[in-house]
Amino acid sequence: MLFTKVSPVGVDIPIQKLQTHLHDKLLGVWGIDTSLYHAYGRCYRNQKDAGYVAEVYTGLNEYREVYLDDRLAALSFFGLTGDVDYNIVNRADVHLIFWVNVERLKQLAHRGDEEVRKDVQVIAKDKLFGFTLSGLRLGIDRVLQEYRGMTSQSTPDGLKFRDMHPFHCFRFDFSLQYDIKHC
Repeated sequence: MLFTKVSPVGVDIPIQKLQTHLHDKLLGVWGIDTSLYHAYGRCYRNQKDAGYVAEVYTGLNEYREVYLDDRLAALSFFGLTGDVDYNIVNRADVHLIFWVNVERLKQLAHRGDEEVRKDVQVIAKDKLFGFTLSGLRLGIDRVLQEYRGMTSQSTPDGLKFRDMHPFHCFRFDFSLQYDIKHC
């Protein structure tokens, strides 16, 4: 499912363009139905008791956490890493986080995490919609560094989720330049 904003403005316009592009391309690459891939746009970094979590706004003053769903083959969402800088055009650091079930995407005898990441990187590496790919982060603490509330307080070792087969969590970092007059 592609979850888009009805009337995106500002930073949400290029994010929604990349979100839609990736969603459509990855469905074909992975050979899955749209019901098995939930692609969200920009999530909000909201504070909860355990720390910050990624949430999507669902309407009527309600939010829902976006995290691993074992019924899906893939889930992705965008977030802003910090402030938006302005110098002729706006510049923002944007991240794209994926939760995937590797077994549902790749029928391999080994853990196909590198293959799944490569599928996304091949599509996202080009300068699309003002995005420039700047890095890849691995390891749940690095992937979710802005969302510490998603990684704490559920198990004795403090991890709510684990990056262990068949599940995999990874993140691509981007620099985004966009002209607010066209957004």
